[in-house]
Amino acid sequence: MWKNKIENILDGIKGRRVLVVGDVMLDHFVRGEVNRISPEAPVPVVRVTSESDMPGAAANVAMNLASLGAVPVMVGAIGNDADGAHLKDLLTKAGVDCSGLIVDENIHTTRKVRIIARSQHVVRVDWDGIVKEDDSVHAALMEACEKLAPSCDVLILQDYNKGLCGKELNDTLAKSGKPLLVDPNRYCKEPYSGTLATPNLEEALILSGYKPKGQPVDELSGIAEAFFARHSVESLVITLSEHGIALCERSGEIKRAKAATLRGVFDVSGAGDTVVAVLAASLAAGGELWDACRLANIAGGIVVGKSGTASTTVEELKSNLPND
Repeated sequence: MWKNKIENILDGIKGRRVLVVGDVMLDHFVRGEVNRISPEAPVPVVRVTSESDMPGAAANVAMNLASLGAVPVMVGAIGNDADGAHLKDLLTKAGVDCSGLIVDENIHTTRKVRIIARSQHVVRVDWDGIVKEDDSVHAALMEACEKLAPSCDVLILQDYNKGLCGKELNDTLAKSGKPLLVDPNRYCKEPYSGTLATPNLEEALILSGYKPKGQPVDELSGIAEAFFARHSVESLVITLSEHGIALCERSGEIKRAKAATLRGVFDVSGAGDTVVAVLAASLAAGGELWDACRLANIAGGIVVGKSGTASTTVEELKSNLPND
């Protein structure tokens, strides 16, 4: 029975080491209420009722892995600033191994502030910490990857277009001999390499260069063929939002699962990070790729029903598994 098989995979996640390499950031959420328009400009006045901080981007992938009982090993870069120190503290308290988190004087920690009024996003304000190609942080990151990868079961490259995840880093991870999941960025100019790429549908379109004649969700075969022609990955998992998830193979085979939105869509922030984390954790536990995809699809359906950059647990996943 599929449910029993998946429960065994979930039980096998505990203690599995997963290397997470990529751009990290601090997500700050400001929540409040809107009752009037500002007399200074035609904008809403948000009366703040609460604030919270969560690790975001690649750091959110690490948090999701920790929530599943895996041992995430974080490789990334933060500035020598208060946001960086706070981010590292949040990760450490969650059980993330931060031995590969580089503190660099030449950058500042990326911080994103989301202002939300009654579940509606009003505005997002970003402070981006960009890593330049000639920055000394790259050498430190390469050294951390080479040191930590051999002790991990699965590797993840999480590209958020902050200058960290260049081709040299990608190639180094791909040559490690370990399964590598690549969560690509639509603005990347270089081809990706690895075991598996995990774009959403819009990213898959851009990174493949495919021009659909109709609805992209109905032309996955053409998108996948074009993607494989450009990128050196063995398999392609495309998240399709309300249409679910698709696993595309180089052979042309495509498997699809319907969306598993279980609680209604409340907040999509970080849902893709959850999908990547569950895929990696499942593969680290010895699960087959299609089983990992179906499980990741369920996980995505759970977290979009939560507020902020949320995560899920093994127990929560087990309680939402279908019987077939």
